[in-house]
Amino acid sequence: MNDARDSAPHERQDGMPPLQVRASRLLLFVLAVAGLITVLARSDGLSSYALGELMAPWLFVWGCALLALSFDGSARHRTRAATCVLLGFVTLASVNGALGAGGPGEFLDAAVRIVLGGSALVLLCLPEASGWFRRL
Repeated sequence: MNDARDSAPHERQDGMPPLQVRASRLLLFVLAVAGLITVLARSDGLSSYALGELMAPWLFVWGCALLALSFDGSARHRTRAATCVLLGFVTLASVNGALGAGGPGEFLDAAVRIVLGGSALVLLCLPEASGWFRRL
């Protein structure tokens, strides 16, 4: 008897990704929107050099959000690996940015990337998400 209970946790009958993948995709989209709002809110009165410095950490986040667009069914293991590597860079750079923050705005900017990006990274590395990306 081929029942839904007999299949592996990452194999769903309706073709939907597991909850971990859907949650990480949602976190990446929220992080991308938060980055856009942060850049727009803090860009008032900045020089082009300072605006580039402000936008640089968010470019990797927006790249992860673009990769997350393919999480619905066409993504495979390489997409997950690329997203995890980019999120690792974002998280490590944000930790460095939080430790050297010059004010509360810079600290909050880095903290948002650490919390949301780190959570998405952990969700993508769970066995259910890994198994879904490795499916045939």
